[in-house]
Amino acid sequence: MKENSIQAKPDSKTTFWYLYLASVVMLAFSGFGQMPLYKRYYIADIPGMAWSADFYTTHLVHYIFSALLIGLASYAVFHHVLTRKKSVALTTSGYVRSVIVAGLLFSGLLLVTYNFSGVSLPMWAAATLLFTHVGFAMALIVAGLVALIGRKPWLKAI
Repeated sequence: MKENSIQAKPDSKTTFWYLYLASVVMLAFSGFGQMPLYKRYYIADIPGMAWSADFYTTHLVHYIFSALLIGLASYAVFHHVLTRKKSVALTTSGYVRSVIVAGLLFSGLLLVTYNFSGVSLPMWAAATLLFTHVGFAMALIVAGLVALIGRKPWLKAI
């Protein structure tokens, strides 16, 4: 190895983004698994994927990764407010994705509350809540793809 070469070290930013990516991918996968798609289209027949046809397993996976996303979002907000507020700002793309993630988290927390025993909503409210959550999920997928293709970052230097 050369003396002047720089070794790549995992830092908190890289770890954060890999955890964010993993949580969003697994949330999308397990979210679609709440519908009977994987059994119907034989994805569950792929070796190692039988768990994807079990509603309760995908439900648990969805809750685990949503807890991770809530933790990451909390970390990002507090880290930005406490340490980087004067040096970086959200881009327009970052602001749009932040609003979508906030909408997903809020609608997801309402869905968790709705799943408690003893909590009931009128059918129209439950359907509206479910479609809102799915709409935010689709919006995040589209916004993420637009940002990826257009190479739009979350943050910019001030």
